[in-house]
Amino acid sequence: MIYLGISGSSPHGFGHVYPRSGNLSLKKKMRMKKTWTMAFCLMALGVFAQKPEKGNVTTELGLSLGTGGNTVNTFGINGRYFYKPDIAFVLGLSGSYSMDVNNYAENGDGTGDEGTFTYRSRYTEISLGVQKHFAGTSRLSPFIGADLLAGADGTNQKGEDAGTSGYIKNYSYEREAQSAQVGIRATVGFDFWVTNGLYVGALYRPVSLILQKEDDTTTTSGSNGSTIKTVSPGGSFANLNTLGELGSIRVGWLF
Repeated sequence: MIYLGISGSSPHGFGHVYPRSGNLSLKKKMRMKKTWTMAFCLMALGVFAQKPEKGNVTTELGLSLGTGGNTVNTFGINGRYFYKPDIAFVLGLSGSYSMDVNNYAENGDGTGDEGTFTYRSRYTEISLGVQKHFAGTSRLSPFIGADLLAGADGTNQKGEDAGTSGYIKNYSYEREAQSAQVGIRATVGFDFWVTNGLYVGALYRPVSLILQKEDDTTTTSGSNGSTIKTVSPGGSFANLNTLGELGSIRVGWLF
């Protein structure tokens, strides 16, 4: 909520001509009123950027931009219920998609026929967690937390007149892999309340323990219309990640 101050008008009306001796004093008073009004507005932006209270609900969007490849998009949608002003339960949905396309020419100088090798990956996840918020400042709210997660991902590699390293005439290649996972991870982040009801922030996951089950991987390759299909058995394994995950930038609203 933003409060605006309005300075009062003169009892004499706008058309009154003041004596020269009092004109400077009046202008000084008007400048003082404007100064206090502006100061009050600026203070209102900070003072009334109220943090959540018990029973409040927030919704936020998160976005992470990776490096490398042609396109990398990671999105996240979170809802938080504040059981207490410093304790929030979090429900999240996130996903990512990436594609890397490599074009290979038949000849070293870029002439001749062309082959393409494409790598795609996708991931979806649902999570349930809790956050502990600390005092911070009137507008900054740092927090730590933990999430339980369940997710699924898949990769596809496909080559047409190309392998993983270059052009191969009349060659085809395709590899499909999928897996599912569950786990737990730590979270660290902050909310910065821009106004009462709007915040921006960041989130980082420094440690995670993931249990993953991989399906069988299918690979089909060959040349001149003759292909061979091979199946590699899947498996299960655990992964402790202490190097952290890609952070995200967040924008959220208070309801």
